[in-house]
Amino acid sequence: MLQLSEFEPEVLYAFPFRNEHPGTYIYHQHDFLELSIMLEGYSDYNVEGQWRRVVAGQALLFNPGIHHQETQPPHTQSLQLHIGFRHIALPGQVPNHLPFKDALISLDDYRAEFMANAQRIVAESQRPTVFGHALLIQAMVIEQLCWLLRSLPENSVSNDYTELHQGNVSRDQQALVNAATYYLDVHYNEDLTLGTVAASLHVSAAYLSRTFKAIQGETPISYLTRLRMQRAKQLLMQEAITVRQVAHAVGYQDPYYFSKVFKRYFGAAPTLIER
Repeated sequence: MLQLSEFEPEVLYAFPFRNEHPGTYIYHQHDFLELSIMLEGYSDYNVEGQWRRVVAGQALLFNPGIHHQETQPPHTQSLQLHIGFRHIALPGQVPNHLPFKDALISLDDYRAEFMANAQRIVAESQRPTVFGHALLIQAMVIEQLCWLLRSLPENSVSNDYTELHQGNVSRDQQALVNAATYYLDVHYNEDLTLGTVAASLHVSAAYLSRTFKAIQGETPISYLTRLRMQRAKQLLMQEAITVRQVAHAVGYQDPYYFSKVFKRYFGAAPTLIER
C-alpha cells in the first residue's frame, strides 16, 4: 500500500507551451521524470525511435533515460503542459520510475479529471507571485500523478512491476532494496563489488542479490553496470574527454575492460560514440 509520507515528489517545473512554429526539436532524454499533456491541437513524438501522433486529451510519460523528440507539423499548432518531477519511490519499483511500459498513457475513465486538473495547473502557472503558488502547484501535480496511477490497470506495465498488485514484498525488503539502489546511485564511480555493497547495508551478499532481483528484476551488479554504461555514454558525447577518463569516472580502473563492457552493452566501441 502506498503511503502519503512516501509520495512527496519534487516538482522541477510545470509550464504550458504553445507551439505555433513547425519544426523538429532535438532528440534527448532526462535524468528525471517528465509528463507532457496535450491540451489543444496535436504534434508528432518520436519515442525511442517510434513515431506516434499525440492529440488533445492524451498524455506522455517519460521515465529517466527515455529518448524522445517532438515535431510540430506544418500549418498546425499545439498547447501542451510539461511537468518535470523526481523523488518518486513506489513500492516494488526503481526510484524515480513509474511502471508504464508505453510512454503514451491510456487515461480512459480518468481522462476528464486528469485534463481538468491539467487546466488548473496551467491557470496557476500564470500567477507565480501570488501567495502559496509553489505549494498549490505541488499539490496539483500530486493530484495529477494520482489520476495517472489510477489509470495504471488500463495500461501495459513494465516487467518489474510487482508490488502494486502483489503483497509478497515486506517493508524491510523494500527498504533494503531502496537503500541498495541509493547506495549504487551515489557510489557507482567507485570500485564496488557485491560484497562491499552488502557489507555497507549489513546483510549477506547472497541475501542482497536475491532480494534485489526479486523486487527489481535484475541483480545489483546488473543495475550497477546499466547505471555506469548510461553515464559513460553521456560523458562520451562531451568534447575533450578520453575513454580512459570516462572509464575512471564511472568506476572502471581498466579502460580496456571498460571498453569491452561498453561494446557488449551498446554494440559499438566507446570511440565510435558521436560527439
